[in-house]
Amino acid sequence: MTPNEAVFCDANAGAPAEPDVVARFVEVEGRCPGNPASAHAAGRRARAELEAARERIAAALGVASADVVFTSGGTEAVNLAVLGLGDPALPVLLAATEHAAVHEPATARGVQPWAVDAEGRAVVAAPARPVGLVCLVHAQSELGTVQPVADALALARQLGVPCLVDAAQTLGRLPLAGAVASGAVVALSPHKAGGLRGHGVLAGADLSARLRPLLRGGGQELGRRPGTQSPALAAANALAIERAVAEQPARAAAMAAARDAFLAGLAATVATHRVLTPLAASLPNTAMVHFPGVDGRNLVPALDLAGVQAAHGSACSSGAPTPPRILIALGLDEASARACVRFSFGWREDLERLRRTGGRTGEVVRALQKKC
Repeated sequence: MTPNEAVFCDANAGAPAEPDVVARFVEVEGRCPGNPASAHAAGRRARAELEAARERIAAALGVASADVVFTSGGTEAVNLAVLGLGDPALPVLLAATEHAAVHEPATARGVQPWAVDAEGRAVVAAPARPVGLVCLVHAQSELGTVQPVADALALARQLGVPCLVDAAQTLGRLPLAGAVASGAVVALSPHKAGGLRGHGVLAGADLSARLRPLLRGGGQELGRRPGTQSPALAAANALAIERAVAEQPARAAAMAAARDAFLAGLAATVATHRVLTPLAASLPNTAMVHFPGVDGRNLVPALDLAGVQAAHGSACSSGAPTPPRILIALGLDEASARACVRFSFGWREDLERLRRTGGRTGEVVRALQKKC
């Protein structure tokens, strides 16, 4: 590894698009320039492509095609669910595990919180007062901790309320069948699994009957999400989703090997660090690492200058003045939380290169520790 060779260790913020997914987008965009809501031949051709993509995604997830809603991304998908499911006069039951895209709209509606255990796992328990919706992320985006989704789904059924599972980080990394088959409303962000940005999916049984629209306008998506759809994005991401679901076991194994290689290189270089991620019960590609004795404000920039591209946490909140909510929930003070970095990896990594990257990370950390 040359000093100027940058290594991308932030796959949880977004993975590179697969070349044939990009090619599929270009092909459909060129062939279907019409608006899928138009009645003429070009519109019908675009509509047919859009609906074919919907059917392919539905088949991959094991739901009816009418239960797949296209959005502009994962953030819109979860906002639509949080603000559009269940009794809006009642609060949302959730934990500090949730991404800001879930937590912020839930706060506007009202929140009843679950506790979080020492590994960043929501402690699922019956609420003290009525709630209108249960939310639990499939795997926490910063620590990577897999959440007790089955328990949350069972509780939601007991309470008679909908359950949202944010699966943005788990497409292609963990099996989705259990959450989908159990009746959850599941949100996907395909660009984290080889798909394209600017497109999301919300899937769940009877969404047309249960979901209140967030936007007002035309009647697209059976009135659930007005706005002109992109057949090209839908077709490209249908391919990405199909592939991610089919290849999930192999991808998970490759990601775990990548993480192990990086952590081995890190451990061989710097002793004073602590892996906060519960590796046996987490996303296979994720490691949140605490580096004591480092001024966290300098940590990510110093790594970037050394060619190691990582993050404090979710990209959506990486510029926020406070560290990830989950780290504070674990009992870290702000200074310690800032001295944490999330490293996350894809499924096409060079393991020896990642060992060297772990070593380079350790060298940067040692230099920073000497300055403090």
